[in-house]
Formats: sequence, C-alpha cells, structure tokens
Amino acid sequence: MFITPQLAHIGLREKEAVEKGYAIKVATLPASAIPRARILNNTKGLLKTVVDSNSNKILGCTLFCADANEMINTVQMAMHAGLDYRELRDTIFTHPSMTEAFNDLYALI
Repeated sequence: MFITPQLAHIGLREKEAVEKGYAIKVATLPASAIPRARILNNTKGLLKTVVDSNSNKILGCTLFCADANEMINTVQMAMHAGLDYRELRDTIFTHPSMTEAFNDLYALI
C-alpha cells in the first residue's frame, strides 16, 4: 500500500520505550517546518523521535512526511552505529533537503 505523505518507522515507539523501562526524551516536528517540504508544496505530516535520556541513543523514529522512505535510512544507520542523537542534530545536510529536518527535530531534545 502507498500513502501520501509517506510513512516510515524504525525502532521503539514512545509507549513501547516506556513499557521497556527507558527514561526517554521525545521530540516532534511538523513537516510544515521543513523548508524543502514547503518548496515541494507537501507540508502535511509529522516527524517524531524517541531518545534514551541516559545514553542519548535514538530508540525509535517515525516519519510521516514527503521522502520519509529515504530519510529513515539515515536514522537507521545512526541507530545501528550506536550514535548519540546529537550527531544527527549537528550534521550538515544539504539545503534544501528533507533530511535537514533532522537538525531541527533533534535540536528539540
């Protein structure tokens, strides 16, 4: 099934992380805050991430926005590498691109 905007998810959702006993930080960002989404005239959607408060590791991420199917790969790579969420927050992404939303999303933690 295909939907617009696209939906992509990896890892734990907020409720699952709490049930597993993690102390968490959660950030959400509307797709309308992303410059590339405005350029594409596709501002529907939301980005949400769940981070372990103790280790700063990304526990999960849900993307419901344009290009979510490609963006999620960046989060998966960071999770598999065990990176601190601040790596995505501080990485320089091409402007304008949908992935530059990670700077803003992870700045909300």
